[in-house]
Amino acid sequence: MQTLINTFMELAAFDSPSFEEERIALLLETSLLELGLSTTFDEAGNLYGYLPGTGPTVLLNAHMDTVEIARGAKPLIEDGIIKTDGTTALGADDKAALAAILWTLRKIKEDNLAHPNIVILFTTEEEQGLLGAKRLEVKKLGNIDWGFTFDASHSIGLAITAAPSYDRIEATFHGKGAHAGFKPETGISAISMGCEAICNMKLLRIDEETTANVGSFIAEGAKNIVCDKATLVFEARSLSNEKLQNQTESMKQAMKNAAEKYGGSVDITHEHLYEVYHHDLGCKVIEIFKQACAKLNLPYRSETTLGGSDANILNELGIPTLVCSTGYEEAHTTKEYIPIEELKKLALLTLELATL
Repeated sequence: MQTLINTFMELAAFDSPSFEEERIALLLETSLLELGLSTTFDEAGNLYGYLPGTGPTVLLNAHMDTVEIARGAKPLIEDGIIKTDGTTALGADDKAALAAILWTLRKIKEDNLAHPNIVILFTTEEEQGLLGAKRLEVKKLGNIDWGFTFDASHSIGLAITAAPSYDRIEATFHGKGAHAGFKPETGISAISMGCEAICNMKLLRIDEETTANVGSFIAEGAKNIVCDKATLVFEARSLSNEKLQNQTESMKQAMKNAAEKYGGSVDITHEHLYEVYHHDLGCKVIEIFKQACAKLNLPYRSETTLGGSDANILNELGIPTLVCSTGYEEAHTTKEYIPIEELKKLALLTLELATL
């Protein structure tokens, strides 16, 4: 399986941070064409590949972008582990999946293996909030029976059976500027309003299904001026839409109350970015995944997550899509790594899922 390792090393060394996926997309398209697939792109830069077969239609999905910290990655192998020198992330999220899918398609071609109809979807801007998947063209996917999104950490054999709805809230507090030394009492501090709002919110772990966070607080100005504008960005996510709605409404109310208390105002933008999904443990896509694991003697596990992926969008479109672990650890950090044995297991599992 040296070809698999070589492919991953090549992809990991190829910069593709979010919004800069065009070059790697063209590289991947060339590989798909060489392997006998037909291809197309959509306006978001998502890459589609098609390999006709017999029977049902199966979707294999991964994303092409990495977090910014993976820019300049120089992968190296040490004691059976692929990692970097510690100055960048590796980008195994999600290039391990890209390499495994390419290896699978090559194996199908070289060994002339029977297979169902296969649709490939390599997306852009996943790390920025599933932006590529949100703009995919459904007609380019066709009628898909089930799909697999390869985009989760931990050893091979893990299935993600539920993922959350996700909301983003941006609040801009408007106060009144004043000289902080001469007439501070005539000013209205936007910073104070923002702090008041945060102090009256329940944040971080809400319960086992729900979290919320303030991610940024931007209030620029001179130290001797009462700040008249502050912008805060929040998120909330939950496996329950009712809980999510309750959480976001309480956060927005805290913002309004803070503005009223200080005599200022607040502009609130609330976006529902993606939708929760739950798979029944006995559903078709999970049964197929379990069969593939059993054939390879891989221990099957399942868990829920509070992270999102392209599968949120695909499931919302009515395509039963299961997120599968991809073998990497410490994603989005300079400690990211993937054991070579896990990369091999990922490729073998992908092949099983593409030929069952």
